[in-house]
Amino acid sequence: MTLDTESLRLSGSKLTADISEVLTGLTVDYGTDSVAQLTITASDDKGVIAGTALVTPGTTVLWRGDTWQVGARTTSRGSDATILHSFDCRSTLARKLRRTYKASAEQKVSPSQWITRRVATAGGTAVCQPSSKQGTIAQTSGDQRQSELDVVSSLCSDQGWSWIEWGNRLVCGTRYWAWQGNATGQRLWPVTWRSDPSSDAISTELTVDDDDTDNIVSGTITLPYDYGVLLRPWDRIQLAGHGGDNGTYLVEKVSFTADSSSPIGVDVSHPRLPAKKSGSSK
Repeated sequence: MTLDTESLRLSGSKLTADISEVLTGLTVDYGTDSVAQLTITASDDKGVIAGTALVTPGTTVLWRGDTWQVGARTTSRGSDATILHSFDCRSTLARKLRRTYKASAEQKVSPSQWITRRVATAGGTAVCQPSSKQGTIAQTSGDQRQSELDVVSSLCSDQGWSWIEWGNRLVCGTRYWAWQGNATGQRLWPVTWRSDPSSDAISTELTVDDDDTDNIVSGTITLPYDYGVLLRPWDRIQLAGHGGDNGTYLVEKVSFTADSSSPIGVDVSHPRLPAKKSGSSK
């Protein structure tokens, strides 16, 4: 397996040969209602990793244009003179929102206002579906303490929203709102069927289910590695040449092992229009 490490940087520096030799895995998980995570694994019987910036929480990791930080949780296991390491990396924004606990109560504030302010304070960018509903938004402490990310998740649930996070950016709103292309920064990717090798899907599995209260269509579109690796949650796919399945799909999840070659299955949906909640916009 050839890992996709050509663009991998630690603290801005390219990997040295000895580090590259001990890396055994690079997995990426971008999803809806979860923070993005890059996981680096290594098998190291000579102690190479011990002297690198990977073992220091907060070290900046760059990969394919996204910026991550080594998290406080790492796993090491020793077996037969070999030490196996696993390092979880998340964005600077995700780490700050997860680690910020501060009791507060703001009055006459909308969810979009609260989220935008907190994300900006954490050094990130927020894009929220507008909401006219205002009230008191509290962040609790003590036995029921909440991180800022806990509050974001709770506010989104109350609004009937979902959220995504990657690249120091948080987007909140209904998936239907995102499917319509309302989230600033979304990209639209053309995907074809047996007509253009540069954008052809390898396979598709799309299901129409009248009993699915959330989606008109849901499923997986599998793309070549070099194309699939470019997609992120709440980007959109414009499928063409696939008969009755043609149309616009919202990217829900992109999770894969970065091995430079294996096809990438992208979870997609065509969300249903949600019931309008009082005080919120569609």
